[in-house]
Amino acid sequence: MTSFRYHVVSLAAVFLALAIGIVLGSGPMRTALVQSLSDDVDTLEQQVDDAASEVETAQAEAEVGNAYAAELEAFLLADTLEGVDVALVSVSDPSDSRVESAREALVKAGATISADVTVEDAWTDSTQSTFRTALAEQLAGQVVDVDPSTTSSDRLLAHALAQSLVPTGDDSDGSSVLLDLLKQADLVTGTITGSSTAIVVVSGDGGDDEDARAAASDTLAGVVGVLDGYVDGTVATQGGSATGDLASALRNVPDTAQISTVTQVGTIYGRTAAALALVEQIAGGSGHYGAGSDGTLLPSFIQESAS
Repeated sequence: MTSFRYHVVSLAAVFLALAIGIVLGSGPMRTALVQSLSDDVDTLEQQVDDAASEVETAQAEAEVGNAYAAELEAFLLADTLEGVDVALVSVSDPSDSRVESAREALVKAGATISADVTVEDAWTDSTQSTFRTALAEQLAGQVVDVDPSTTSSDRLLAHALAQSLVPTGDDSDGSSVLLDLLKQADLVTGTITGSSTAIVVVSGDGGDDEDARAAASDTLAGVVGVLDGYVDGTVATQGGSATGDLASALRNVPDTAQISTVTQVGTIYGRTAAALALVEQIAGGSGHYGAGSDGTLLPSFIQESAS
């Protein structure tokens, strides 16, 4: 049974809490608390205003920088690729804006886009390797100067794509047949309007799985290596660097290390660097370009001409 003393103590505690509340809610104590909170709010509001001002300033500076870079791009690229027929080859599902960015720079440099094709995901899908092997066997008779007995199915298909982009001799009809067969197999989409003398590959970011992305990049690097053997210059472009990306796959294999790579092609810098890298490729040079602590930004011939 609860004692009378317990009731007295409980009531005393309640009255004490009420008294404290009254003291805190009125008089000097209340004023001090409210003023402190008000000061904190004013400080936070000022910090927000300062941050917004900094963002606005940064955006204005970025706009000026982009405008300057765009004007400089036209100066740097003018007529550097005049008379060059370039095939745009998309892999790993790049965004339309990334492809258009590369196209815009090439056109500014005076190049003609002679092909715009996409290597579809079926080309690197491990579950379709048996189908690709069977298709390669069917195409073997259409692909010239390639020994099917010593060439893997993926590389033979890459030769078929290359001979679609760059007809061997006067065999334009054979090139059309190869392209049609690759399209019917859902390995390639796009159009070819003429023979190409150079290739710019535009890569997407690939999947989230690093192992799958690396495996696909290895296959695509083999395709790009085959394509490079048919033209005067090849540049592989992409967004940012990532583990298992196409640029890494190309750089890490001696047979494809001479193919230039450029990151950030969706930016004014990246697309300008891609066009200039193609100029360097056609002249017999190569390099790997991109922002970063160890990245080279521009081909050496640009740096030398500016010095």
